[in-house]
Amino acid sequence: MTGTRGTRPFGFVDTYRDVLATPVDRRLALVSVLSKLSYGMFPVSAVLLLSPRYSYGAAGGAAGVMLLATAVSSPARGRLVTGRSGRAVLLLCLAGYLAGVTGLVVGASERLPFAVVLLSSLVAGLCAPPVGIVLRAHWTAADRRRGRPSGNALESALMDITLITGPVLATWLSVSLRPELPFVAVGVLMAAAVLLLSAPVGVTSAVAPHRDGPWVSRPLLAVFGALFLFAAALSAVEIVLPIHAQQRHVTGYSGWFLASLSLGSIAGALVLGALPAKVGLPPLLGGFAAGACLLGLAMPVSPIAVLAACPLAGLAIGSTFARFYGVLGEMTPAGADGSVQGWATGVTMTGFAVGNAAGAALAGEHGAPAFLVLSPVAGVAALVLLALARPTHHEEQA
Repeated sequence: MTGTRGTRPFGFVDTYRDVLATPVDRRLALVSVLSKLSYGMFPVSAVLLLSPRYSYGAAGGAAGVMLLATAVSSPARGRLVTGRSGRAVLLLCLAGYLAGVTGLVVGASERLPFAVVLLSSLVAGLCAPPVGIVLRAHWTAADRRRGRPSGNALESALMDITLITGPVLATWLSVSLRPELPFVAVGVLMAAAVLLLSAPVGVTSAVAPHRDGPWVSRPLLAVFGALFLFAAALSAVEIVLPIHAQQRHVTGYSGWFLASLSLGSIAGALVLGALPAKVGLPPLLGGFAAGACLLGLAMPVSPIAVLAACPLAGLAIGSTFARFYGVLGEMTPAGADGSVQGWATGVTMTGFAVGNAAGAALAGEHGAPAFLVLSPVAGVAALVLLALARPTHHEEQA
C-alpha cells in the first residue's frame, strides 16, 4: 500500500481492501450491516405499527424508551461481553431482545394496554445485543496496529448506509405488506448478526477481557463530554431537517435532505479514513460546526439551497465519529475496551435523545433555523471542552 500522490486512487481502494483482508474482517463487516439495519428500521417501524393503534406520541415514546434503555445498559453490557463468557452474553441478550420485540408486536396487534408495549420496548432496549460495542473494540484495535483510522471509518460509513436503506426497507415492508413484518425483519437481522459474531474464531475471543480497577481519567471524561455534545448537535440537525421541510410545505424533501447528509458523511469518512496522517478532532468538530451554520443560512433561501448544503454539512460527520472512537481507543487502558466502548455507546445515545428533544422544541417554537442556537454552539462547546481538558500525549498525537 502506498501513500504517494501519484498512486492515491489505488491507495484509497487498497486501504479498504486491507481492512477486509481476512475472512473474519469480512464477516464482521457483514455483521455490522445486519445489526445496523436492525437498529435503523426500529424507529420507523414503531411509528408505522403503533401510531394507528395508539398515537404518534405513543409511537415516539416507545422508540424513545428503547433508545434510553439501550443507553443506560450499554456500559454493563460492554463490560460483560468482553469477558470470558462474551458469546453467552451475546446469546442471552439476543433472547431478551427478541422477547421484547415479540411482546411489542403482539401487544400492538392485539391492541393491549399501551403499558405492555412500553414494557416490551424497555426489555428490548435493556437487552439489545452489544454487537456495536464489540465491533468498535475490534476496529479500534485494528486501526491502532494499522496506524490509520480506516476500520472505524468503514464502520461509520456502514452506519450511514444503513440509516438510508433501513427506513426505506421498513417502510416498504409495512406499507406494501403488513406493519408487523418490519419487526420480523428486525429480529431476523439481529439474530443473524449475533450468530455470525458468536461463531468460532470470531472477534469476541480477540477482544481483551475487562480489567478490574479504575480506568477513568479527566481527559477521558472530557472526550465523553465532547462526544455527548457532538451527538446532541448532530441529532438536532437530523430532526430539524424534516421539520424544516414540513414548515416550508415541501415534506417530500425530508428524505432527500437526510439522504444527502448521509451521502456526504459516507464520502468524508471513507476519504479521511484512507489518509496516512490522522485528522484531529478539533478541525473535524470545527468542520461540523461550519456545516451546521451553512445549513442554517441556507434554510431561509430555498429547499434547493438546503439540499445543496446537506452533503457539504455531512462531510465531517462520519469522520468525526470515527475519530472519536479512535481517540477513545488510544486512551483506553489495556483490558478496559469493553467498558470504554460501552460508555461511549451510552453517551452517544443519550446525546441523540437530548438533541432530538431540544432540536424539535426549538424548531417548533421559533422555526427550523433556530437550531443554529444549538448545533454549532454545541460543536464549539465540544472543542472548548477538549481544549480545557489538556489532552494527554495520546490525544495530542490524535
